[in-house]
Amino acid sequence: MPSGDWNGWLLALGALLVLGLPPALFAVCRGTPTARLAGLSMTGTLVTVTLLLASRGFARDGYADLGVVLAILGPVGVLVFTRFLGGLPRDGTADGRTPGGGAGTPAPEGR
Repeated sequence: MPSGDWNGWLLALGALLVLGLPPALFAVCRGTPTARLAGLSMTGTLVTVTLLLASRGFARDGYADLGVVLAILGPVGVLVFTRFLGGLPRDGTADGRTPGGGAGTPAPEGR
C-alpha cells in the first residue's frame, strides 16, 4: 500500500483513536473505582476494534489475530479486577466475620 493512500477503514481508525480513546482513558484515570472499571472495559473494547480496523486498513492479518486475542482476554481482565475491587467487606475484616463478638459470626480465636 502506498504511503499516502487512505481508505475508509483507516479513516474510521483515526476517528476512533481521536474521538473514542481519550474519554475512555480519562475514565480509567479519574473517578471512583467503579467508574475506572467501566473505563477499563470500554478501553479494551475500543482497542480491540482499533486493531480490527487497522487489520483491514493496512491489509495485515496479524493485527486481526491480536484483536481476536484481546477480545477474548479483555473481559477476563475486567473480571479479575472486579474480583479484587470487591475483595474486602466494608467492616474491614479480611474474612467477613464480625470482629469482637458482635452480632453475626464470631471472629476466630487469636485475632
